[in-house]
Amino acid sequence: MPPKYPNYAYVEPMATGVSDTEIEEIIDDLVSQSPGMSLPHGDPMDPICRALNVDIEYSSPPHEILLDVPQGRKSCIWLPKKGKPRQDRFMAAMGVGHWILHVPTTREANPGCGIQALLRPTDRTAQAEAVRFARILLMPGEVFCSLWYEGRANLVADTLNVPTQAVYERATTLDIPTDDGRGNKFEWKTRAQVSGRY
Repeated sequence: MPPKYPNYAYVEPMATGVSDTEIEEIIDDLVSQSPGMSLPHGDPMDPICRALNVDIEYSSPPHEILLDVPQGRKSCIWLPKKGKPRQDRFMAAMGVGHWILHVPTTREANPGCGIQALLRPTDRTAQAEAVRFARILLMPGEVFCSLWYEGRANLVADTLNVPTQAVYERATTLDIPTDDGRGNKFEWKTRAQVSGRY
């Protein structure tokens, strides 16, 4: 893994203020241009990264950087060597989110600088957008709801190959009933509520 902010100019990604609807439109546009970018069944992230010309590499600790976009070299999403496959897939989707949503505007605003999306950024706004992008990319609404009604969170997580916590977070953004039909209420908690993060 490259060092965080090496001895030449780097900046962190700039948030774009994109809405969930805009993210869905961006993803729909990508998929319509390249059907191989659709990931409805938990497929690996490698094809989408290749199509976007971004490498995926694995690193030993410390894990500070998610996406490195150096000047004059190929961009890379960095994942931990001993990570869990579902979490790695979600992190790779976050890296893709930064690449698509933030790199173009950040490059335009900071010519001559590299870009590093950090796991602990100075400002979490761009990271939150990348997380929302990953949820929508990996768990499309229609597919998510169909799986949810068939078998709840575990079926969604297993079929779409995503962390169970991400499934619950995605459920909060969709119009899903909050009881199980027997009067028992589901209480959704975001990762921030559970761990004080995000």
